[in-house]
Amino acid sequence: MTSSQPLVCTSLHLPPDLEPFLRIHEISLHVFLPNLDRLRLALEADPDPQAINIFFGTRKVSREKIQQSFRVLHLAQGVAYEYSKVLKALSEKKPTQELLLEAHIQAYTGMGCSKKAQQAMGAFRRELESAVSQVTAIMNNKYRKGSKSSLTSTENTQAVSEVLSAIDECNELLKQCHNQFAELATHTQDEGSIDSNPPSEEEPQLMRAKWQTFYDNIRDVWIHGYKVADEILMPTFDNPPNAPEKRKCRQIFPSWRTLFQLQDKRELVRSTSGIAESLDATLSNGPASKVPFWRRIYQRTNRNNSTLHTRYPCTPGVHYSF
Repeated sequence: MTSSQPLVCTSLHLPPDLEPFLRIHEISLHVFLPNLDRLRLALEADPDPQAINIFFGTRKVSREKIQQSFRVLHLAQGVAYEYSKVLKALSEKKPTQELLLEAHIQAYTGMGCSKKAQQAMGAFRRELESAVSQVTAIMNNKYRKGSKSSLTSTENTQAVSEVLSAIDECNELLKQCHNQFAELATHTQDEGSIDSNPPSEEEPQLMRAKWQTFYDNIRDVWIHGYKVADEILMPTFDNPPNAPEKRKCRQIFPSWRTLFQLQDKRELVRSTSGIAESLDATLSNGPASKVPFWRRIYQRTNRNNSTLHTRYPCTPGVHYSF
C-alpha cells in the first residue's frame, strides 16, 4: 500500500500572503480615518485659522501618501489576474511565455510601487509630527492668553499616537508586500520556465484555486481605499462620539482574521471535487455569484459616498475579470 505524497509545485508559484495587503486597508479605515477626523473636529471646536490651515495641509498630504499604499493593492490585483491567465493557458496546453512575462512585469512594478509607498509613509509621519508641533505651539500661545484648547486632551493625544504607530505598522506591511512581489518577480523572470518544465496535471488546478481565492478577496479593495483617503481630506460625515469603543472592539476581533478563516474554508472547498469545471466556468463567465466581503464594503461605501468624484490610477474602461 503506497502512501500519498505531498504535492510539490516545481515551476509554479503560490499567490502572495493576503494578510499584509488587507491589513493596510483595515488600518486606513479603522485608524487613520477616525483619528485624523477626531483631530479635525477638535480644531474646529476651538477654531484658529492658522492651525486649521496647517492641519488641512496635513490631511491633504496624508490622502496622497495613503493612496500610494493602495496602488500596491491595485498591482497585487493585477498580478493575480495575469498569473491566473498563465495557469489557464497551462491547463489548456497553450504556450505561457508571453503571459508569464506580463505577470513578471506586474510583480516587478509592484516591487517599485511598494518602495515608493514606504517612502510615502515616512513623509506622512514627518508631516504629521511637524503639524502637531506647529498646532500645539499655536494653541499653547492661545492658552496663555486664556483660551483653553481640547487638542492636547488625553483622547486627542492618544489619537496622534495611534496614527503614528499605524504608520510604522504600514511601513512594515509594505516591506512584506515588497518581498512577496520580489519573490514572484524572481520566480517568473525566466519566461520559458513553465513550458520547459511542465507541472503535473494536478498542480495547475490547485494553483488556480489558490490564485482565484486571492483575487476574489483583493479585487477592488484599492478602490475603496481611495475613497477612505478621500474621506480623510474632504469628510462627508463626522467621526461618531463612540468611535474609540468601536475601535477597541475591532482590535479584539480584527475583521481580517475572520476573512482569512473564510479564505481557508473556500480553498478547502475548491481543492475537492469539480475544481476544474468550476474554475473554467469562473474564468469564462466572470466572478462567482457570491459577492466577496470587501466588495460588499465597497458597494455600501459607493452608495453612501456617491458625491465623491476621484480619478483613480487605472485605464478608463478596463476592469479585471476572470
